[in-house]
Amino acid sequence: MVLKNILTVLRKLASAAMNFLIVYFETIAVPMSWAMGGTIMFTMYTELSNIFNGAVCLLVGLWQLGCIFTGRELPLWLKRLKFISTSCLAMTFLTVVIILAPMYEDGNGWYIMLCTSSMLYHHLLNPLAAIFSFVLLERSPHLPHSTVKWALLPTALYGGIILWLNIQRVVDGPYPFMKVYDQSVQASVLWCIAILLMNYFYAWLLWKLNGGKKEKA
Repeated sequence: MVLKNILTVLRKLASAAMNFLIVYFETIAVPMSWAMGGTIMFTMYTELSNIFNGAVCLLVGLWQLGCIFTGRELPLWLKRLKFISTSCLAMTFLTVVIILAPMYEDGNGWYIMLCTSSMLYHHLLNPLAAIFSFVLLERSPHLPHSTVKWALLPTALYGGIILWLNIQRVVDGPYPFMKVYDQSVQASVLWCIAILLMNYFYAWLLWKLNGGKKEKA
């Protein structure tokens, strides 16, 4: 029992440390993003999802420190928020790796988008740290399967707003598949469907790796 309690405290400390590390990374990356694009950063899923995740991680880190003294685990609502924000970062990371980086004709896309400027933090380090902490260090309480669909909400909300702004010609992009006037209507619709399906699959995989099990009927 004593060993179990010690391991539980160490797990919570590690979770808090990992979440605070992500917050620290944000204090480095956000000024870089601002210097590169100014207010344009607020039109990008990458920046918005990382800022959202940074706020959630700050709350999780502080809560985990409190849980060390109370003996409790994260409340279900906060675990859901961490799951949703981590799903957003998984979406960011895998979209870069699978879709955006390969678009570079010189073959340097992965290096540029994963290892330079604020993208080192927002495309690589923050997503990997968030996934690591969620999957291995924040396993309690267990999330019901119905939580998976909520991970689509930020992506759907962002996509709906940005598509409308593209249609109104207020913004252009910022991602190639969001440029509605550079592709057919059918292509835009297919991209929307594909992105939401990918988002759902990544969220389901995170939920499964975190120990999720479907409720018995």
